[in-house]
Amino acid sequence: MAKCDSCRSNEVKAHMSVEDGQMNLCNDCYNEYMAGEVGVELEDLLESFSLKDADGAIRTFHVESRLYYNGIFLEAKESIEFGYTFAVHGELEDDQQQLLNRLIAKTKKGIKDKYIESKVFLDGQLYESFAKDHFVGHIEYDESSEGLPLIIIDGRAYTWEEVGRLIMAYEGFQMKVKMYDQTDDID
Repeated sequence: MAKCDSCRSNEVKAHMSVEDGQMNLCNDCYNEYMAGEVGVELEDLLESFSLKDADGAIRTFHVESRLYYNGIFLEAKESIEFGYTFAVHGELEDDQQQLLNRLIAKTKKGIKDKYIESKVFLDGQLYESFAKDHFVGHIEYDESSEGLPLIIIDGRAYTWEEVGRLIMAYEGFQMKVKMYDQTDDID
């Protein structure tokens, strides 16, 4: 794990080109640098929150804030590997507490539905299927697979092959796949 060029203690999260090369900064040092650039300070907001999902399980999310030239980005990332991730984007002059409230509301909405359910065949064999005729998730890099993604659905990672098996129950059907930016709302 590479360390920040500025504080020398935190993990690098941002790589920036500067006149004499490249700066590798942690999130805190990056935000401090950007605050000087855009003239906006990030407020101290909630660092984490927990919510119940569709099954009543408690999910804990870590909140990360980032300043950009075009606004403020807030991300809620579940505290497990390949869990749920939600994000919102606001203008530099937006109320940061309201932006956080939007993120929490989006997270609450995003975990209230369950898209994959476990069922049992008559012979007792377990299988998974789509609970509805669609699913919502996000794409992650799969370092164990050459060029194929992991698809995170219901806060769990599925390989491309596993998603393919779930989709095969719909053989002969039409489908529509649409990609959204992580800050977009999906209805």
